[in-house]
Amino acid sequence: MLKVDGRARCIAAGNGRTLFRDLPAPVTLKVDSRLRDLAVHVLLDLYGVLLDHEKMFRGYRERLAELLAARFGGTPETWRRAHDEAWVTYVQRVNSVDWESRGYADIVDELDARHLLEIFERVGVTGRPADTLAVSREFEREAMSHVNARYSDARTAIERLRSAGHRVYVATGGSETNDAALRGAGLFDLIDRIFTGHSQNAQKGQSRYWQEIPHQLGVKPRDCVLVDDRLDYLEAAASVGIVALLLDRKAAHRPESMPPYVEATLRNLAGLPHWVELWTATRHD
Repeated sequence: MLKVDGRARCIAAGNGRTLFRDLPAPVTLKVDSRLRDLAVHVLLDLYGVLLDHEKMFRGYRERLAELLAARFGGTPETWRRAHDEAWVTYVQRVNSVDWESRGYADIVDELDARHLLEIFERVGVTGRPADTLAVSREFEREAMSHVNARYSDARTAIERLRSAGHRVYVATGGSETNDAALRGAGLFDLIDRIFTGHSQNAQKGQSRYWQEIPHQLGVKPRDCVLVDDRLDYLEAAASVGIVALLLDRKAAHRPESMPPYVEATLRNLAGLPHWVELWTATRHD
């Protein structure tokens, strides 16, 4: 499915600092060639940082209905209505499931397969697919790959990071199909690796999602920087030593109220390459 967060938690305000709030436009820096050897491993959240979740959801919903109608008959409107009704139940299950009872992948796979079956039932399709999960994933990939939900500042920021010698990854709470969302956005070829709830077998709000990422990349936690729009995810990453950077596109958080685990706040991705260069120059030995 697009994104599975589980139940959101409230994070109390702390006495954090904002070191680098905003740059209105990209800035070109002359960087000492020696610093280029000190690559920062930048982990970017998918929805809210690289992609607009609402735009993706609308486009995904439309394309999915077209695909289902073409395969099983009926009108796209009938399938959209069935999807919307089943989606309400899906979200309720996501929020009520015991995420500690089993691995993330098992739970999400079961939820997603059940979601597709409910859509079929509401439309009146008879006959269950031999492998419901495989069919669900097939339609997810196809639908996502046709939606460009990219924020306007995403591609340029990634290109500038890569040209400076840094590595760029995606860290999402979504499923294994989110490579298709990156393809639809024209970003897939710019990403070094994708971490998902499936690959880590955990939710992003759990520290175990982040624990193995530095090891998997062969670096120290402080060589990794996470850019995310949710404080609970940043807190979990910071708990294992990853540098936490809040992207606050809507200026929803007051700088003076930032928790101490937030290293800096950005209003857009245009300022990210500059911040990374400053971090490289001042934080690495």
